[in-house]
Amino acid sequence: MADSIIETNGLTKIYSRWLGYSKIHAVEKLDLAVRAGCTFGFLGPNGAGKTTTIKMLLGLIRPTSGNGKILGYPLGDQAAKAQIGFLPEEPAFGRHLKAKEFLNLCARLSHVPKDIRAQRVEEVLKTTGLADRANHRLGEFSKGMVQRIGIAQTMLHDPELLILDEPMTGLDPAGRREIKEIIQGLASKGKTVFFSSHILSDVEELCDYVGILNRGRLILTGQLGELLGGAGMEVTAENVPAALLEKVEPHVTGMQKSGNQWTFQVVNAAISDKIKNILADAGGSNIQANRVQQKLEGLFMKTIETDDNQARKESGNG
Repeated sequence: MADSIIETNGLTKIYSRWLGYSKIHAVEKLDLAVRAGCTFGFLGPNGAGKTTTIKMLLGLIRPTSGNGKILGYPLGDQAAKAQIGFLPEEPAFGRHLKAKEFLNLCARLSHVPKDIRAQRVEEVLKTTGLADRANHRLGEFSKGMVQRIGIAQTMLHDPELLILDEPMTGLDPAGRREIKEIIQGLASKGKTVFFSSHILSDVEELCDYVGILNRGRLILTGQLGELLGGAGMEVTAENVPAALLEKVEPHVTGMQKSGNQWTFQVVNAAISDKIKNILADAGGSNIQANRVQQKLEGLFMKTIETDDNQARKESGNG
């Protein structure tokens, strides 16, 4: 992908245990491309290799084989790190520090110029809704506030790319909403946001692109709208004669009634048109057809299940 901000080729991480006699393939032959300016959801069950991948992207651990680039630089290059903001999973910060003190320290470590350091600290406190907590100690913060101060420190040096590892795990609905609003704000400024998550509804709401990792392998990736596509059609109608249901049933995948309205599920537009004609000829009223888009959760579960089944067959346990 020509305008990729993250690109990997065959990225692999294998851990050895029991004196090298046993090996764990944490990430295997990962070919990943993340478009600049998008919000990318990196998905997978626990233990799929998401955090290991993020650590390799950041240069925190070395891959066993393969390579990649971030912002055009090799993985781990200092020039790339200077343009990345990173929030680890379950961050822990110095509880004795006040929010403003902590951010000033992070600004210095991020090489924010001294003459704009105080201004940037004030800006990120405001952006993350923590301006009124600037002089509160981090030990007094709730989990949601810790996540917000964590995202605040990623923003201090105005990076092009933000990598967030499970930023909404363990938060209550209000805390998740706050983090989502921050991510949406970053996206609106043209920043690339790459975040791992297992909260699929949040990913569906926020992301342009997704990648699904399972057992260390990338098994599906693409533009979210295209991946979800259309799951079929629904035809709704009122005043449907009971005698008509037997005629309609062979053409639909499901039907249910709510009050005076019937809803019929069909697989495509051609069958939808056929059902509409049958209903109209029988005196049905207020007949409408709508395309139904599948949910990310359904796509995720189906993709993981298919991959696991294939793995069992290949291992002879299927």
